[in-house]
Amino acid sequence: MNQAIGYTEPIVHTQRQVIIGCLCLFIVLLGSLTALSCTAFSYADDTVTLFGNSEDYHLKPYIWFLEGRDPYHNVLCLGFAQGALQGGMNDVGLCYDATGGTGHLLNWHMERAEAPVNWPTLVLQQCETVSDVEAWIRRYDFSSKGMAQFHYFDRHGDSLIVASTYEGEIAFLKTSAGARVITNFNVTNRSVGTYPCWRYDIAEDSLRRLELGIATPSIVYFRTVLSAVHFPGHTAYSNIFDVVNLTAYVYQAHDFLDVRIINLPTIFQQGPPSMMALEDYFEATAND
Repeated sequence: MNQAIGYTEPIVHTQRQVIIGCLCLFIVLLGSLTALSCTAFSYADDTVTLFGNSEDYHLKPYIWFLEGRDPYHNVLCLGFAQGALQGGMNDVGLCYDATGGTGHLLNWHMERAEAPVNWPTLVLQQCETVSDVEAWIRRYDFSSKGMAQFHYFDRHGDSLIVASTYEGEIAFLKTSAGARVITNFNVTNRSVGTYPCWRYDIAEDSLRRLELGIATPSIVYFRTVLSAVHFPGHTAYSNIFDVVNLTAYVYQAHDFLDVRIINLPTIFQQGPPSMMALEDYFEATAND
């Protein structure tokens, strides 16, 4: 197979690189701010540790794999604009996705280093748990980056919501086990974004049924939740991450009868393919 995209690491930016980085950042932020119907949710108990995401946007989705060199982790990436990372999972089960339309402007923290443009990628390459993520983000000034809303989840069943507050600071909301949902309103200030949200209500009610023992947690159940919250004509892709078994279930658009099951240890051992449009990846792996 083709050589995977190499890992990314912090560098000292030249003026040209800064300009290119700003353009890339603009693409990322534009995607975050206009993708106003995304849903990310997680659930963990003694039997499963699962993360689900429905991604609604009008750009063509891409899939790519980053091969890590110690101490960097291997990462499965999903996103847009040929490299604008929207979500993914690394080889120790840390995963995330983000929702847009949820941000406040952030205060300057000049006592900290400026956050790298590719910081979401670096977090997955360098961190193992949601506590690692919080510590990583706290090291940097994000005032020039803006802040969407991020839902991180790890193999221990811990979840972390990273959001911006009305006061211009970053909030870290951590829980252990149980259910967690975010859509396109700010969890620290529901007046920012789209609230009330029917997708949030459906996902929250569905996960509450798991907590009450009315339903059984499984990949199939998460798939039914994804189907229920998808936005007709706008869902670009959906995914389920089994973070303990390091397996991703990826669906194109809202076709939940056609799935690509990606086991991270296996695909990185075999040599992952290079970046490609998700539709091309589905076509290339149709007989796998």
